[in-house]
Amino acid sequence: MENLNYGTYYNLNYLAQIAGGDKGFVMELTKTFIDQTPELVKQLHVSVLENDYNSANYLAHRLKSSCEMLGMAFAASICLKIELAALNKRDLIRLIDDAEVLVHQLTVSTMELTHVAA
Repeated sequence: MENLNYGTYYNLNYLAQIAGGDKGFVMELTKTFIDQTPELVKQLHVSVLENDYNSANYLAHRLKSSCEMLGMAFAASICLKIELAALNKRDLIRLIDDAEVLVHQLTVSTMELTHVAA
């Protein structure tokens, strides 16, 4: 298997493995991540600030799946933490530092992947 790009917070090897060598599939999922993540991250950050449990749960779950596909284990763990807190209706504002780390990692990864996909 070809060793793919490792970014600051991601690696594409897992995605390449499940794609079975289909580079078009890898590029399609990468492009979807690039296109959708910035808005989802903004919405999640607002949801955490506003203690919007339903929105935070949905967005964190959605982002968690994307992070897992792109080998972003730490970011996925933050998403899971937010998802579970929202599901259990815990005070989300306590997780604002985690949410800001997530925003940073996903922003950097989106920028890096934009250059990889070009």
